[in-house]
Amino acid sequence: MDPDAPIDVPPTLLQDPGADLLSSPWPAAIALALAAGVVVLAVRSARRKGGRSRRRRVLVVSGWGTVSAVVLVFALAFGVNAWVGYFPSVATLTRWVDDKVRAPATDFPKTAVLAPSGEPAVAAVKRVTTEDRGYPFLAAVPSSTPKVPDTGAWVYLPPGYDKPGNTARYPVLYVLHGAPGSAADWFAGGRIDYLLDTLITAGSIPPVIVVSPDLNAGAERLDDEPLDVPGGPQLETFVTHDVVTWADTNFRTVADADHRVVAGMSSGGLASLLYGLHHPDLFGAVVSIMPYTTPYTAGVVADPAARARNTPLDVIASRGGATAQKIFLGQGDGEPTAEATQIRDALRAQGQTTTLRVYPGLAHNWTTARTIMPYGLVWAARQLEWTTP
Repeated sequence: MDPDAPIDVPPTLLQDPGADLLSSPWPAAIALALAAGVVVLAVRSARRKGGRSRRRRVLVVSGWGTVSAVVLVFALAFGVNAWVGYFPSVATLTRWVDDKVRAPATDFPKTAVLAPSGEPAVAAVKRVTTEDRGYPFLAAVPSSTPKVPDTGAWVYLPPGYDKPGNTARYPVLYVLHGAPGSAADWFAGGRIDYLLDTLITAGSIPPVIVVSPDLNAGAERLDDEPLDVPGGPQLETFVTHDVVTWADTNFRTVADADHRVVAGMSSGGLASLLYGLHHPDLFGAVVSIMPYTTPYTAGVVADPAARARNTPLDVIASRGGATAQKIFLGQGDGEPTAEATQIRDALRAQGQTTTLRVYPGLAHNWTTARTIMPYGLVWAARQLEWTTP
């Protein structure tokens, strides 16, 4: 199948009214207009003497000034969000808040757990998916990996997963956030549950499970890449061993490489590419969004062996040749394409099935990530020849 063939996504995915309301310029513009209006009212109040004492006029002006400052702060926040595109809607904002305040679940929907026979171990307590909507929730993932504590992961079960009598198994998409970031990122900034509900109900891809683990190893390394760091957290090991094993144990997965995809954006894009290159027997496809060629994490850069292991071009050059894996690279045209092109060309020189897609009008932010992800998923599903269970 031609890796450079056009990729179609449902038109409704690109025409969702209100989907990007918070990340559009309008909230910031409205907040700025409100702030300007408050300033005008404050000036008028200051000039109006009437029967007010000087002290009362000062208090009134101070009150208006406080209101104006608060509105300006909101305008600034909306402006930053319009640039990074992290909160596209109110629903995604609440998802992020949930991630910060809600305890991860350890008792998953009961139909998610299987007996050794492959049948549901316990009857469903409640139906959490519908025919056209999946179910996202925050779960707890135990760790056996050095310097990586037990952590949270957001999970998406696809439409129909909990249908009575359904024992079908599903492909799994593992999504990696950037740095700084959290497990909620792909469900907040990435809107991955909405994207998949739309792709699945439109028939663009079959139903899939999503697992989005937290890759901060606690709160101590928010700016480092999710890699195996010498003397530090072993995050690649955590994902490829603990997270994958946990998902296959707790959910009805198809537990083979052809039904696993690892994806990520920015530093998660680098990590997804490296996890895939290091473990072609584990991941049948990679969707790497906004990848780059050189790691920056201090503990990796300082160690020659770790630096080589986490530099994509070095990893590709050291391989014996192409694997059966499928690799999608994507980014916007608002940033240089030289590094992604180098990665693509190095892979193709070995005969690897890969493609690089550059989309217009997009920069290095979450708007780009959630715009490109559907194309990468459709491409990967097609290359892996996934079918509806």
